[in-house]
Amino acid sequence: MSEVNLTIFDTTLRDGAQSLPEQNQFPKGTKADIAGEIAALGIGVIEAGFPRTVGDADEVRMVSKLVGNNEYAISEWRNNHAVGKVGATPTIAGLCRTTRRDIDVAWEAVQDAIFPRIHTFVSTDREHMAAKFPGKTPEEVHLMGRDAVMHAKSLMIDRPQATVEFSAEAASTTEEKYLEGVMKSAVDEGADVINVPDTVGQRNPFWMRDFYSRVIDWVVRANPDVTISAHNHNDLAMATANSFSLVSAAAEYAKIQAKPINIQIETTISGLGERAGNADVFSVAASIFKFAEDLPVDIYWRFNPERSVKTANRVLSMAGIEVHRQAPVVGRDTLVHRSGIHSDGVIKGGHRIYTPHDPTFWGQGADAIHEEGRYQGKSGRAAIARTSQ
Repeated sequence: MSEVNLTIFDTTLRDGAQSLPEQNQFPKGTKADIAGEIAALGIGVIEAGFPRTVGDADEVRMVSKLVGNNEYAISEWRNNHAVGKVGATPTIAGLCRTTRRDIDVAWEAVQDAIFPRIHTFVSTDREHMAAKFPGKTPEEVHLMGRDAVMHAKSLMIDRPQATVEFSAEAASTTEEKYLEGVMKSAVDEGADVINVPDTVGQRNPFWMRDFYSRVIDWVVRANPDVTISAHNHNDLAMATANSFSLVSAAAEYAKIQAKPINIQIETTISGLGERAGNADVFSVAASIFKFAEDLPVDIYWRFNPERSVKTANRVLSMAGIEVHRQAPVVGRDTLVHRSGIHSDGVIKGGHRIYTPHDPTFWGQGADAIHEEGRYQGKSGRAAIARTSQ
Protein backbone atom coordinates (compact mmCIF):
# COMPACT_ATOMS: atom_id res chain seq x y z
CA MET A 1 0.00 0.00 0.00
CA SER A 2 1.34 3.44 -0.93
CA GLU A 3 1.65 5.63 2.17
CA VAL A 4 4.15 7.60 4.21
CA ASN A 5 4.65 6.78 7.89
CA LEU A 6 6.00 9.91 9.59
CA THR A 7 7.67 10.14 13.01
CA ILE A 8 8.50 13.45 14.68
CA PHE A 9 11.84 13.55 16.49
CA ASP A 10 12.59 16.28 19.03
CA THR A 11 16.09 17.46 19.91
CA THR A 12 15.23 20.38 22.20
CA LEU A 13 17.17 18.74 25.04
CA ARG A 14 20.28 18.29 22.91
CA ASP A 15 20.57 20.65 19.92
CA GLY A 16 18.29 23.18 21.57
CA ALA A 17 20.00 23.00 24.94
CA GLN A 18 23.54 23.22 23.60
CA SER A 19 22.72 26.49 21.83
CA LEU A 20 21.30 28.29 24.86
CA PRO A 21 23.32 31.03 26.60
CA GLU A 22 24.64 30.14 30.05
CA GLN A 23 21.93 32.16 31.79
CA ASN A 24 19.22 30.31 29.84
CA GLN A 25 20.37 26.74 30.33
CA PHE A 26 17.65 24.33 31.44
CA PRO A 27 18.13 24.00 35.22
CA LYS A 28 19.96 20.91 36.38
CA GLY A 29 17.61 18.03 37.02
CA THR A 30 14.77 19.31 34.82
CA LYS A 31 15.32 17.28 31.65
CA ALA A 32 12.89 14.54 32.69
CA ASP A 33 10.12 17.09 33.33
CA ILE A 34 10.75 18.81 30.00
CA ALA A 35 10.88 15.47 28.19
CA GLY A 36 7.53 14.56 29.75
CA GLU A 37 5.96 17.72 28.31
CA ILE A 38 7.44 16.93 24.90
CA ALA A 39 6.25 13.31 25.04
CA ALA A 40 2.71 14.43 25.90
CA LEU A 41 2.78 16.60 22.75
CA GLY A 42 2.96 13.38 20.75
CA ILE A 43 6.65 13.25 19.84
CA GLY A 44 7.83 9.81 18.76
CA VAL A 45 11.54 10.22 19.49
CA ILE A 46 13.13 12.43 22.16
CA GLU A 47 16.85 13.09 21.89
CA ALA A 48 17.54 13.64 25.59
CA GLY A 49 21.12 14.86 25.31
CA PHE A 50 24.78 14.17 24.53
CA PRO A 51 25.74 11.75 27.32
CA ARG A 52 29.49 12.40 26.99
CA THR A 53 28.87 16.01 28.01
CA VAL A 54 29.72 16.53 31.69
CA GLY A 55 26.61 15.87 33.76
CA ASP A 56 24.40 14.92 30.84
CA ALA A 57 24.58 11.14 31.20
CA ASP A 58 22.70 11.15 34.52
CA GLU A 59 19.95 13.38 33.13
CA VAL A 60 19.57 11.28 29.98
CA ARG A 61 19.39 8.17 32.15
CA MET A 62 16.61 9.75 34.22
CA VAL A 63 14.66 10.61 31.05
CA SER A 64 15.08 7.01 29.90
CA LYS A 65 13.83 5.58 33.18
CA LEU A 66 10.87 7.89 33.61
CA VAL A 67 9.65 9.18 30.24
CA GLY A 68 11.03 6.19 28.34
CA ASN A 69 8.89 3.82 30.41
CA ASN A 70 5.68 5.84 30.44
CA GLU A 71 2.74 5.66 28.03
CA TYR A 72 1.11 8.81 26.65
CA ALA A 73 -2.27 9.25 24.97
CA ILE A 74 -1.54 10.50 21.45
CA SER A 75 -3.81 11.38 18.53
CA GLU A 76 -3.20 9.52 15.29
CA TRP A 77 -3.78 11.34 12.00
CA ARG A 78 -4.21 10.48 8.35
CA ASN A 79 -3.20 13.77 6.75
CA ASN A 80 -5.40 16.21 8.70
CA HIS A 81 -8.10 13.71 9.65
CA ALA A 82 -8.14 12.25 13.17
CA VAL A 83 -7.98 8.45 13.24
CA GLY A 84 -8.16 7.95 17.00
CA LYS A 85 -6.12 7.93 20.20
CA VAL A 86 -3.35 5.44 20.98
CA GLY A 87 -1.12 4.81 23.95
CA ALA A 88 2.51 5.35 22.95
CA THR A 89 5.89 5.36 24.66
CA PRO A 90 8.55 7.55 23.05
CA THR A 91 11.94 6.35 21.90
CA ILE A 92 14.71 7.95 23.96
CA ALA A 93 17.92 8.78 22.05
CA GLY A 94 21.39 9.82 23.08
CA LEU A 95 23.75 11.49 20.62
CA CYS A 96 27.36 10.35 20.32
CA ARG A 97 30.40 10.62 18.09
CA THR A 98 31.76 7.52 16.38
CA THR A 99 34.26 6.63 19.13
CA ARG A 100 33.60 3.43 21.05
CA ARG A 101 33.68 5.25 24.38
CA ASP A 102 31.05 7.76 23.22
CA ILE A 103 28.84 4.95 21.97
CA ASP A 104 29.22 2.95 25.19
CA VAL A 105 28.35 5.97 27.34
CA ALA A 106 25.31 6.75 25.18
CA TRP A 107 24.08 3.18 25.48
CA GLU A 108 24.50 3.20 29.26
CA ALA A 109 22.39 6.36 29.41
CA VAL A 110 19.49 5.22 27.21
CA GLN A 111 19.32 1.45 27.77
CA ASP A 112 16.70 1.69 30.55
CA ALA A 113 14.10 3.01 28.08
CA ILE A 114 11.66 0.56 26.52
CA PHE A 115 12.72 1.93 23.13
CA PRO A 116 16.35 3.11 23.44
CA ARG A 117 18.29 4.63 20.55
CA ILE A 118 21.95 5.35 19.93
CA HIS A 119 22.34 8.27 17.53
CA THR A 120 25.86 8.40 16.14
CA PHE A 121 27.24 10.82 13.57
CA VAL A 122 30.30 11.70 11.52
CA SER A 123 31.03 14.64 9.21
CA THR A 124 31.11 13.73 5.51
CA ASP A 125 31.52 17.15 3.84
CA ARG A 126 35.14 17.47 2.63
CA GLU A 127 35.76 20.81 4.36
CA HIS A 128 34.30 19.44 7.58
CA MET A 129 36.40 16.28 7.36
CA ALA A 130 39.60 18.25 6.73
CA ALA A 131 38.96 20.51 9.72
CA LYS A 132 37.67 17.92 12.17
CA PHE A 133 39.72 14.87 11.20
CA PRO A 134 43.08 16.20 10.00
CA GLY A 135 45.24 13.47 8.54
CA LYS A 136 42.33 11.12 7.89
CA THR A 137 41.30 10.22 4.36
CA PRO A 138 37.63 10.19 3.27
CA GLU A 139 37.90 6.38 3.17
CA GLU A 140 38.97 6.33 6.82
CA VAL A 141 36.09 8.59 7.80
CA HIS A 142 33.75 6.29 5.89
CA LEU A 143 35.02 3.37 7.98
CA MET A 144 34.53 5.39 11.17
CA GLY A 145 30.84 5.64 10.38
CA ARG A 146 30.52 2.00 9.40
CA ASP A 147 32.35 0.76 12.51
CA ALA A 148 30.29 3.00 14.79
CA VAL A 149 27.03 1.50 13.56
CA MET A 150 28.51 -1.99 13.84
CA HIS A 151 29.55 -1.39 17.46
CA ALA A 152 26.25 0.21 18.42
CA LYS A 153 24.29 -2.72 17.02
CA SER A 154 26.53 -5.17 18.91
CA LEU A 155 25.41 -3.59 22.20
CA MET A 156 21.77 -4.21 21.31
CA ILE A 157 22.02 -7.87 20.42
CA ASP A 158 19.40 -8.85 23.01
CA ARG A 159 17.23 -5.73 22.64
CA PRO A 160 15.04 -6.01 19.52
CA GLN A 161 13.25 -2.72 20.34
CA ALA A 162 16.52 -0.76 20.41
CA THR A 163 17.53 1.23 17.33
CA VAL A 164 20.55 2.96 15.80
CA GLU A 165 20.36 6.24 13.95
CA PHE A 166 23.28 7.27 11.75
CA SER A 167 23.79 10.87 10.65
CA ALA A 168 26.14 12.19 8.01
CA GLU A 169 26.81 15.66 9.36
CA ALA A 170 26.65 18.29 6.58
CA ALA A 171 25.12 15.71 4.24
CA SER A 172 23.57 18.43 2.08
CA THR A 173 27.03 19.71 1.08
CA THR A 174 28.69 16.29 0.75
CA GLU A 175 29.79 14.88 -2.63
CA GLU A 176 26.88 12.59 -3.43
CA LYS A 177 28.68 9.50 -4.65
CA TYR A 178 30.68 9.47 -1.44
CA LEU A 179 27.55 10.11 0.65
CA GLU A 180 25.73 7.25 -1.05
CA GLY A 181 28.56 4.88 -0.13
CA VAL A 182 28.57 6.02 3.50
CA MET A 183 24.79 5.66 3.72
CA LYS A 184 24.78 2.16 2.24
CA SER A 185 27.55 1.00 4.58
CA ALA A 186 25.54 2.21 7.57
CA VAL A 187 22.43 0.41 6.31
CA ASP A 188 24.43 -2.77 5.66
CA GLU A 189 25.64 -2.71 9.28
CA GLY A 190 22.09 -2.46 10.58
CA ALA A 191 21.29 1.26 10.95
CA ASP A 192 17.56 1.68 11.50
CA VAL A 193 17.46 5.40 10.67
CA ILE A 194 19.55 7.35 8.16
CA ASN A 195 19.67 11.10 8.77
CA VAL A 196 20.90 13.58 6.14
CA PRO A 197 21.20 17.02 7.79
CA ASP A 198 21.40 20.43 6.18
CA THR A 199 23.75 21.25 9.06
CA VAL A 200 24.62 24.81 8.09
CA GLY A 201 21.24 25.72 6.59
CA GLN A 202 22.52 26.31 3.06
CA ARG A 203 19.90 24.69 0.85
CA ASN A 204 16.43 25.56 -0.44
CA PRO A 205 13.29 23.37 -0.49
CA PHE A 206 13.44 22.74 -4.24
CA TRP A 207 17.02 21.48 -4.03
CA MET A 208 16.25 19.48 -0.89
CA ARG A 209 13.26 17.75 -2.44
CA ASP A 210 15.41 16.42 -5.29
CA PHE A 211 18.15 15.49 -2.81
CA TYR A 212 15.73 13.59 -0.57
CA SER A 213 14.35 11.73 -3.58
CA ARG A 214 17.83 10.41 -4.35
CA VAL A 215 18.55 9.54 -0.71
CA ILE A 216 15.24 7.69 -0.41
CA ASP A 217 16.10 5.64 -3.47
CA TRP A 218 19.56 4.73 -2.14
CA VAL A 219 18.21 3.70 1.25
CA VAL A 220 15.04 1.92 0.19
CA ARG A 221 16.92 -0.16 -2.38
CA ALA A 222 19.33 -1.23 0.37
CA ASN A 223 16.63 -1.89 3.00
CA PRO A 224 13.01 -0.72 2.61
CA ASP A 225 12.41 -0.87 6.37
CA VAL A 226 14.95 1.85 7.16
CA THR A 227 13.65 5.32 8.08
CA ILE A 228 14.97 8.39 6.22
CA SER A 229 15.33 11.46 8.42
CA ALA A 230 15.59 15.24 7.87
CA HIS A 231 17.47 17.60 10.20
CA ASN A 232 17.38 21.18 8.93
CA HIS A 233 18.75 24.44 10.29
CA ASN A 234 17.09 27.80 9.86
CA ASP A 235 19.96 30.09 8.86
CA LEU A 236 18.10 31.21 5.73
CA ALA A 237 14.64 30.67 7.24
CA MET A 238 14.22 27.47 5.21
CA ALA A 239 14.14 24.83 7.97
CA THR A 240 10.40 24.13 7.95
CA ALA A 241 10.12 24.21 4.15
CA ASN A 242 13.19 22.00 3.75
CA SER A 243 11.74 19.54 6.26
CA PHE A 244 8.40 19.41 4.47
CA SER A 245 10.35 18.69 1.28
CA LEU A 246 11.13 15.25 2.71
CA VAL A 247 7.41 14.60 3.19
CA SER A 248 6.75 15.63 -0.40
CA ALA A 249 9.62 13.55 -1.82
CA ALA A 250 8.60 10.50 0.20
CA ALA A 251 4.96 10.77 -0.91
CA GLU A 252 5.96 10.92 -4.56
CA TYR A 253 8.34 7.97 -4.18
CA ALA A 254 5.68 5.92 -2.35
CA LYS A 255 3.20 6.60 -5.14
CA ILE A 256 5.60 5.62 -7.93
CA GLN A 257 6.94 2.52 -6.18
CA ALA A 258 3.55 1.53 -4.70
CA LYS A 259 5.11 0.82 -1.31
CA PRO A 260 5.15 2.45 2.14
CA ILE A 261 8.01 4.78 3.06
CA ASN A 262 9.16 5.52 6.62
CA ILE A 263 10.42 9.03 7.34
CA GLN A 264 11.36 11.16 10.33
CA ILE A 265 11.54 14.95 10.77
CA GLU A 266 13.86 16.32 13.44
CA THR A 267 12.54 19.40 15.23
CA THR A 268 12.75 21.45 18.42
CA ILE A 269 10.25 23.36 20.53
CA SER A 270 9.81 26.78 18.87
CA GLY A 271 12.90 26.14 16.72
CA LEU A 272 15.55 26.28 19.48
CA GLY A 273 18.97 25.34 18.13
CA GLU A 274 22.33 26.43 16.84
CA ARG A 275 22.58 29.91 15.28
CA ALA A 276 19.12 30.67 13.83
CA GLY A 277 17.74 27.40 15.17
CA ASN A 278 16.26 24.14 13.93
CA ALA A 279 12.97 23.31 12.28
CA ASP A 280 10.20 24.44 14.64
CA VAL A 281 7.98 21.50 15.60
CA PHE A 282 4.82 23.64 15.55
CA SER A 283 5.52 25.04 12.09
CA VAL A 284 6.30 21.55 10.80
CA ALA A 285 3.11 20.11 12.29
CA ALA A 286 1.02 22.99 10.91
CA SER A 287 2.55 22.42 7.47
CA ILE A 288 1.56 18.76 7.55
CA PHE A 289 -1.99 19.60 8.60
CA LYS A 290 -2.22 22.28 5.90
CA PHE A 291 -0.49 20.66 2.93
CA ALA A 292 -0.60 16.87 3.32
CA GLU A 293 -3.95 16.71 1.52
CA ASP A 294 -2.20 17.99 -1.63
CA LEU A 295 0.21 15.01 -1.71
CA PRO A 296 -0.36 11.90 -3.85
CA VAL A 297 -0.49 9.43 -0.92
CA ASP A 298 -1.65 9.57 2.69
CA ILE A 299 0.63 10.66 5.53
CA TYR A 300 0.18 8.74 8.80
CA TRP A 301 1.53 10.46 11.91
CA ARG A 302 0.92 11.27 15.58
CA PHE A 303 0.59 14.63 17.34
CA ASN A 304 -1.51 16.38 20.00
CA PRO A 305 -2.07 19.86 18.50
CA GLU A 306 -4.22 21.09 21.38
CA ARG A 307 -1.16 20.97 23.66
CA SER A 308 1.01 23.16 21.43
CA VAL A 309 0.65 26.55 23.13
CA LYS A 310 0.92 25.06 26.62
CA THR A 311 4.00 23.01 25.70
CA ALA A 312 5.79 25.94 24.06
CA ASN A 313 5.24 28.17 27.07
CA ARG A 314 6.19 25.55 29.63
CA VAL A 315 9.35 24.37 27.89
CA LEU A 316 10.68 27.84 27.05
CA SER A 317 9.87 29.11 30.54
CA MET A 318 12.22 26.46 31.94
CA ALA A 319 15.00 28.33 30.14
CA GLY A 320 13.73 31.74 31.21
CA ILE A 321 12.57 32.53 27.69
CA GLU A 322 9.19 33.82 26.51
CA VAL A 323 7.49 32.55 23.40
CA HIS A 324 7.91 35.31 20.81
CA ARG A 325 4.62 37.09 20.26
CA GLN A 326 4.79 36.37 16.51
CA ALA A 327 6.06 32.79 16.75
CA PRO A 328 4.16 30.70 14.17
CA VAL A 329 1.18 28.82 15.62
CA VAL A 330 1.97 29.39 19.31
CA GLY A 331 2.72 33.13 19.48
CA ARG A 332 0.04 35.31 21.01
CA ASP A 333 -0.13 37.71 18.08
CA THR A 334 -0.99 34.96 15.60
CA LEU A 335 -4.62 35.55 16.52
CA VAL A 336 -4.51 39.28 17.32
CA HIS A 337 -5.87 41.82 14.84
CA ARG A 338 -4.97 45.50 15.21
CA SER A 339 -5.68 46.69 11.68
CA GLY A 340 -9.16 48.07 11.17
CA ILE A 341 -9.54 46.24 7.86
CA HIS A 342 -8.47 42.94 9.40
CA SER A 343 -10.65 43.34 12.47
CA ASP A 344 -13.67 44.21 10.39
CA GLY A 345 -13.03 41.27 8.04
CA VAL A 346 -12.69 38.76 10.88
CA ILE A 347 -15.83 40.06 12.57
CA LYS A 348 -17.83 39.71 9.36
CA GLY A 349 -16.32 36.49 8.03
CA GLY A 350 -14.75 34.67 10.97
CA HIS A 351 -11.12 33.93 11.81
CA ARG A 352 -10.50 32.21 8.45
CA ILE A 353 -10.56 35.57 6.67
CA TYR A 354 -7.14 36.47 8.09
CA THR A 355 -5.89 33.28 9.83
CA PRO A 356 -4.69 30.14 7.98
CA HIS A 357 -5.92 27.82 10.75
CA ASP A 358 -8.18 27.84 13.79
CA PRO A 359 -5.94 29.06 16.65
CA THR A 360 -8.00 27.13 19.20
CA PHE A 361 -6.99 23.88 17.44
CA TRP A 362 -3.45 24.56 18.70
CA GLY A 363 -4.48 25.49 22.21
CA GLN A 364 -4.95 29.25 21.89
CA GLY A 365 -7.68 30.66 24.13
CA ALA A 366 -9.67 32.22 21.28
CA ASP A 367 -9.84 32.13 17.50
CA ALA A 368 -9.45 35.92 17.19
CA ILE A 369 -8.64 38.88 19.42
CA HIS A 370 -9.23 42.51 18.43
CA GLU A 371 -7.03 45.19 19.95
CA GLU A 372 -6.69 48.91 19.49
CA GLY A 373 -3.87 49.87 17.16
CA ARG A 374 -2.61 52.85 15.23
CA TYR A 375 -4.21 51.51 12.05
CA GLN A 376 -7.50 50.49 13.64
CA GLY A 377 -9.50 53.27 12.04
CA LYS A 378 -13.25 53.78 12.25
CA SER A 379 -14.19 50.36 10.82
CA GLY A 380 -11.91 48.54 13.24
CA ARG A 381 -13.23 50.44 16.27
CA ALA A 382 -16.76 49.72 15.11
CA ALA A 383 -15.92 46.03 14.81
CA ILE A 384 -14.48 45.94 18.32
CA ALA A 385 -17.51 47.78 19.63
CA ARG A 386 -19.80 45.17 18.10
CA THR A 387 -17.86 42.29 19.67
CA SER A 388 -17.91 43.91 23.13
CA GLN A 389 -21.68 44.34 23.19
